[in-house]
Amino acid sequence: MKNIIGLFTLILVTGCASAQAPSYQLYLTKKGLGQQTPQNFQHCHGYGCKYIADAQFSEKDWKDMDKLFKHVKNPEAEREAIKQAIAVFEQKVGNQTGTHVDHYGTFRKIGHYQLDCVDESTNTTIYLSLLKQKGLLRHHRVESPNARFPIIHAGRWPHQTAVISELEGGDFYVVDSWFHDNGEPAEIVDLKQWKEGWKPDRADETDESL
Repeated sequence: MKNIIGLFTLILVTGCASAQAPSYQLYLTKKGLGQQTPQNFQHCHGYGCKYIADAQFSEKDWKDMDKLFKHVKNPEAEREAIKQAIAVFEQKVGNQTGTHVDHYGTFRKIGHYQLDCVDESTNTTIYLSLLKQKGLLRHHRVESPNARFPIIHAGRWPHQTAVISELEGGDFYVVDSWFHDNGEPAEIVDLKQWKEGWKPDRADETDESL
């Protein structure tokens, strides 16, 4: 029994996840992140928010974002727009911070400009909060990041993701960009399905972090 507890403790310490906070605002505060505004916000990279860079969005950037949500009329369409919005954020912010080189997963490549799932989920949570501030999220609420763990849930390693909840139905969905290289659309799936070990079919099975 002690060996199992010890192994699980090691996984929690070395894995890509952290404890869930009561709100995304408290989560960001605990990460040492200040007030995020649509014009000026922060960006994590280097694994576990080791490095925090400043990023900016211009009026033109937000006009590009507005186009993605222009014809959204229901929660399903809004989730599709969110997928694309995360890609746009990553492309624009990646060019500002040098994280455009980020590869998917955790162990494929390491370095100053790589992101693990804590970085990815933190950044995505910030992006979602900015979309909310701009009035572009009309069907969803931004939640605190959530995590799954081996033994308790599924998967080979702990994993953390950003989360939204649907205002109408109350269902929770993950917004997970960790499965793809920088600048690609995020994956959005039901939280319960994700907890059971979900990953996209295209994921490289040779990557032990997936």
